[in-house]
Amino acid sequence: MLVDTHTNLMWYPDHMSDEFVAFALAAKKAKMRLSPDVYFAGHEKDEKNAFDSTPETLLEATKTCDKVVVFGLKAPFCGIDIPQELISDFVRQHPDRFVGWCSVDPNEPDCVEQLVYNVETLGLRGLKVAPIYQNFNPQDPKHLPFFRKAEALGIPTIWHQGTSFVRPGPLKYANPVMLEDIAVACPGLTMVIAHMGHPWEDECVVLIRKHPNLYANISALHYRPLRHYHAFMSALEYGVEHKLIFGSDFPSATPEQVIAGQWKVNDVVKGTNFPKFPEEAIHNIIHENWRRALKFD
Repeated sequence: MLVDTHTNLMWYPDHMSDEFVAFALAAKKAKMRLSPDVYFAGHEKDEKNAFDSTPETLLEATKTCDKVVVFGLKAPFCGIDIPQELISDFVRQHPDRFVGWCSVDPNEPDCVEQLVYNVETLGLRGLKVAPIYQNFNPQDPKHLPFFRKAEALGIPTIWHQGTSFVRPGPLKYANPVMLEDIAVACPGLTMVIAHMGHPWEDECVVLIRKHPNLYANISALHYRPLRHYHAFMSALEYGVEHKLIFGSDFPSATPEQVIAGQWKVNDVVKGTNFPKFPEEAIHNIIHENWRRALKFD
């Protein structure tokens, strides 16, 4: 079963600022220098090639997936602002394959109320947060009531806990280790660290090893082949390769492109005595490991 646990729904200029789009496009072009497995829309307007994911392109890109998690990040601090009704309406139109997760800015005074509304009224079934995009400190105790409410609602969370191309985003909030206080305070909260927290993949690995309800997804890793290999081998050496789950981060890449990238993880060590990441583990990351972290009714 192919489950894409990480896709975006948003497009320019409705949901993204000019600055965000400019940096996103530059980052995409840098990835394309290292890997052919990058999604590029080929639109005549360059801005539409940066991070556009319309309903039509998302449906086409994920047509081979059995289930797809989709969200729209609420991060006006960095120039991204997607109305959560957009996600709710989309999954209501495509209930067979798509599962909508919400996004809430934890800095908002009514963030707890927004979360409850998104889950109980809009029917969204998970939460996406991103300290580097939303400019919040995961170690600040003032945010704990928000995440305790997510825990009480029984919803999983996905975290962009890693670097980004956005200029104003604070790197000081981006290291995966910053999540440990929440993991300790909310032991029942499922937390998925997107992109293995790159470039802090080792910190991500040791964190998910310690905490039973912490996982990582492998989206946006294969663009940098050497880092990709080291991240996977670190997970293998610490015994947490079973906690790595599949996600595409579309429109960064399609699910097929990400799958192709996973099967190339050992290419950088061909012809050497370096150990290989096991093929069985690659298969499980793509098709099986999501079952440990997520449930779909």
